[in-house]
Amino acid sequence: MPRPPKIDEPTKTYNLLMTKVQYDKLATHAAAMQKRSLEQVAVADLIRDAIDIYLEGIEDDDYEGGVGPLASDSI
Repeated sequence: MPRPPKIDEPTKTYNLLMTKVQYDKLATHAAAMQKRSLEQVAVADLIRDAIDIYLEGIEDDDYEGGVGPLASDSI
């Protein structure tokens, strides 16, 4: 039986280059989250969630395009 899709809308595949340290940290968090959950949690799930949070932030009316804590101080 095939695995059910995690995303119920059109998708696009993207290759991501990241450091091994970044991946290992995400893998550790994904494994811990999976132990507390009844569903599979993969590194890709964490990355997709982070992208959604980022997109919500930049779509916020208060966002002025800066990055980091000093960006808001320079305005």
